[in-house]
Amino acid sequence: MASRFGTGDRHIGKVSGTANAAQTQRWNGASGRYWIEHRERHLAEHQFLIPYLFRGAAIASGERVLDVGCGCGHTTIMAAQAAFGMPKAAKGVRSLPQEEPGWPGVAVGLDLSGPMLNVARRLAAQAGAANAWFVQGDAQACPLRDNSIDVLISNFGVMFFDDPYIAFTSLAAVMRPHGRLAFLCWQDDTRNEVFAIPLRALSAHVQLPRMSVSDLFVDPRQITALLLGTGWDDVQVASVTEPAWLGANVDDVMDYIRGMPMIHNITASFNDPVHSESILAGIAEEYRKRQHPDGIWVRAAAWLVTARRALSAGGGRNPV
Repeated sequence: MASRFGTGDRHIGKVSGTANAAQTQRWNGASGRYWIEHRERHLAEHQFLIPYLFRGAAIASGERVLDVGCGCGHTTIMAAQAAFGMPKAAKGVRSLPQEEPGWPGVAVGLDLSGPMLNVARRLAAQAGAANAWFVQGDAQACPLRDNSIDVLISNFGVMFFDDPYIAFTSLAAVMRPHGRLAFLCWQDDTRNEVFAIPLRALSAHVQLPRMSVSDLFVDPRQITALLLGTGWDDVQVASVTEPAWLGANVDDVMDYIRGMPMIHNITASFNDPVHSESILAGIAEEYRKRQHPDGIWVRAAAWLVTARRALSAGGGRNPV
């Protein structure tokens, strides 16, 4: 039975026709496995950033939330807990079907990665978040119904679109008029020690690959222009800088760094283990300088982006 979200199945299968083929392969492969392995580390890394996201979203009881690029579901579960309950207009009504995905006060996590969503469903069940639902699909062809979402959030999940213009246009269409958007994205690597330390060391020896799509998000002017051109208004971009915990000690952090698919691929390309180890030793020394009694802390720099769906956005699509 179809719901107001466009499906009656809370465990939707893979959505066909994804435009984001490279990222689909990435997050259903090595990157997805790596993220699952380090899920708790990433939560610790983002612990002082996520509160900004939720303050920006201002989720109220009874609202319907879409979490784009939800990964293992931590922010979806938080959103479901914030949205739990019925809107004021429905108070006292006991006959609405609570198993229906269109039930007010729910959060839907959308991601390309099947393995990560399997973890998300397990964690939601453990948390008792029955109003957290998960969909495997591509935001560039968002599978939810038009005008069905009150709040859209993303915790560093919007930087991987093959075509950001198509993605944000598609997402605007599923929002209700004046629906709210809040997402976090990384600032430039030079301002962000989460990535700057290893990339700086590697760039002295090899030309690093550029991610042209994600580069768009380091510039607040480009972010604003993108959103204003895809059905959003009242765009605000605020700088957020907080400490980020990377690991317990240097050995712990270096195990993490060595396992990063990009770092592993670059160091392997040298075909010189001695040279690779020398570069990694230099990276380790930088982390040693940042050792504190409770672990290694670096500076994380992100943008908090908020906006509202423009009244002229959306429409023109057939509901699922």
